[in-house]
Amino acid sequence: MSDTILRKMLLPNRNGSHSLSTAFSARSGSGKTTLLTHLVSEARRDEAFKETRFVYVSIKQEHLFGENVPVVSSVDDLLKQMQKQPIVTYYPRDAGYYEEDIDEIIEAMFSIADDVKGGIVLMIDDANVLKGFDSRGQPSASVKKLTIAGRSKGIRGVYILHRISNLPRLMNGNLSGMVLLSISSMDLPYSKKITGIELDGLLPELVDYKWAYVDLINENIHRFNPVEPKKP
Repeated sequence: MSDTILRKMLLPNRNGSHSLSTAFSARSGSGKTTLLTHLVSEARRDEAFKETRFVYVSIKQEHLFGENVPVVSSVDDLLKQMQKQPIVTYYPRDAGYYEEDIDEIIEAMFSIADDVKGGIVLMIDDANVLKGFDSRGQPSASVKKLTIAGRSKGIRGVYILHRISNLPRLMNGNLSGMVLLSISSMDLPYSKKITGIELDGLLPELVDYKWAYVDLINENIHRFNPVEPKKP
């Protein structure tokens, strides 16, 4: 994978056409955590991401970034760690308040965005459990803000979902790319409606942990072999 594709996929760029939100569609067991860890690790090696801050939010309270990556459960601690750490993981204290936590984190990212030179990548795992994440839903005001105004503030939203059909209609025109590890055949018509790209031919290729990046700006698909799991 070239640095150019990685930057299109993850780099926050206030003026870039590829800096809208990214959707990450992956069923449980499809290798999502391994791939996400690999992509962030590769980004950290790229000079373009030198000053970027990565925030990973996990309702399941799990990550593979390594023991040196701090785990926090309050927004105050998150902001403190972001001052010195390139990657910070957030675990909610109470899964029942995951939506409130997400909204608070988004607002906090907007409050500091002007001071983060390299921008922020906010990765929200299991976004499909959030209010409004379905074909007819209306996400919270903070999620709308991240989706629509994130680019102008240098904040890149990465929504990690189980299915493409979990994407709200709000995402139509507000995504610059999708990372796909799995696709349900039932999602193909909806995917076509919100992205304008035909994915039927890709469906049988996403097996054995193979994955693809769908560039929604240039309207093309990049296919990749499985990544190697990160060694302990």
